[in-house]
Amino acid sequence: YVPRGRPRPVAAGMLLTGSFEAHAAKLVDPNLDQQERLKVVTEIRDSIEIVHTAEYANFLRHFFAGFCQILVVGPPETTDGPAQKIRNMILEILNRLPNNETLRPHVNQMLQVCMQLLDQDNEENAVLCLRIIFDLHKNFRPALEREVQPFLDFVQRVYTALPNTVKKVFTEPPAGEGGGDGAAAGTPQARLAAAQQLVSTKSRLLMTASSAAQAAK
Repeated sequence: YVPRGRPRPVAAGMLLTGSFEAHAAKLVDPNLDQQERLKVVTEIRDSIEIVHTAEYANFLRHFFAGFCQILVVGPPETTDGPAQKIRNMILEILNRLPNNETLRPHVNQMLQVCMQLLDQDNEENAVLCLRIIFDLHKNFRPALEREVQPFLDFVQRVYTALPNTVKKVFTEPPAGEGGGDGAAAGTPQARLAAAQQLVSTKSRLLMTASSAAQAAK
């Protein structure tokens, strides 16, 4: 219960409308430590419900360019460190944006960024990119007709490359053959774990890609 006339308390880390500009500046500050940048992105992600209010356009005006800058300029990450968490969380934010007229001015840039990341980023981020592409083609199809073929070409490359990836996991000589520090990586158990990971990630990627391809046609 909040007594009448007393301001309602704000949850810790909640993004306030008046702090958009300050958060946007910190988001792309080249001197900001990655852990601090992760805190900024986390606050934005935790306040994502604000995009369902009249502040949606203001949110995009302050943050969209910074999101794209981090995703395009920053190198893809293969380890689960702060930089990867930042990239993944930004893609999660983009994936949760309402696909309505407020987003329309940013649709082409969002699609281009996601298409670029499909060829460069890790599979966890690629799955989010595919979901974003799926929603964009579903909701803005007439405006994105020229972008359909590049995406279908990507899906074809994924399917074509899968047999070679599977062959590498199951038939490549054990990495630790002959002893040494890499011996554990070449054990049957380790290779089985790698195969299971491959099936999991590739299945998610292929299923999402297939759905998005159907939406794009």
